[in-house]
Amino acid sequence: MTNFIEYLLGGLGSGAIIALMALALVLTWRATRVVNFAQIGQAMFTTFIALTVQEISGSWFVALVAAIAAGALLGVVVQYLVLRPVKRSDTSGAIIATFGVLIALQAAAGMIWGGEQEAYPQPFNTAGISAFGREWPISVYDLVVIGVTIGLVVGLSLLFTRTNLGLSMRATAFNPEVARLSGIRVSRTLTIGWAIAGVVGAVAGVLVAPISTLSPNSFDILLVFAFTAAVIGGLDSLVGAVALGVGTGLVISLVTGYSDSSNAPVVALVLLALNLLLKPDGVFGHTSSRSV
Repeated sequence: MTNFIEYLLGGLGSGAIIALMALALVLTWRATRVVNFAQIGQAMFTTFIALTVQEISGSWFVALVAAIAAGALLGVVVQYLVLRPVKRSDTSGAIIATFGVLIALQAAAGMIWGGEQEAYPQPFNTAGISAFGREWPISVYDLVVIGVTIGLVVGLSLLFTRTNLGLSMRATAFNPEVARLSGIRVSRTLTIGWAIAGVVGAVAGVLVAPISTLSPNSFDILLVFAFTAAVIGGLDSLVGAVALGVGTGLVISLVTGYSDSSNAPVVALVLLALNLLLKPDGVFGHTSSRSV
């Protein structure tokens, strides 16, 4: 029983990071009805930028700010130069284009920073917290990651439900033509949605890098887990992305603890297949009509 609790605690931090990346996927879907598979490449690229800034400035927080700015800018560039022209003709073409962007970003990162794995500096203590006479497998860094995730979820939920911008983004996603006739500047709204998703992805990249390694392909497995969490949670649901992101992290921790880490992607894909068979709209998804 003690091992079970330890595995669950150990999976909270990684689950929060998966939740952030799943959140970025959901944000793009809600804004444009496109699954952005390039999100993981954008996160990787902005994390490399953050590492460069940190090496120059010596400050983790300055590097985080640089990653956030780069994430927003890169999201706008990808949406404006790649997705916007392609989506005019075919939504499926836009989804395929995101794979092309992912490959291009990985190739560009390899040319600029090289293909070797690099260590990202640790900003906080990653040792387990001591309590009740023993050390538990959850660190100050894990608590920071969880806190950041909760803060972003609350902020984005308020954005979508309590602001004109959020309502405009929802209206644009579900019916761009009606939104345009209602006076909403659809193009600008979509661009803002991609920028916000880029910011969330950049934060996830900077948070996962210190507990992993950084290379052009090091975040690929994160895309598998994040996509699984987003689909099972429901691509329209911010709460679903976070809940299933954390849940995926816990499942991965249990699978790794009781068997082998190589089994984790297989388990994630099995869960995704079961979800598509039993509840394709996701646990928190629904098909009823919405008003915005």
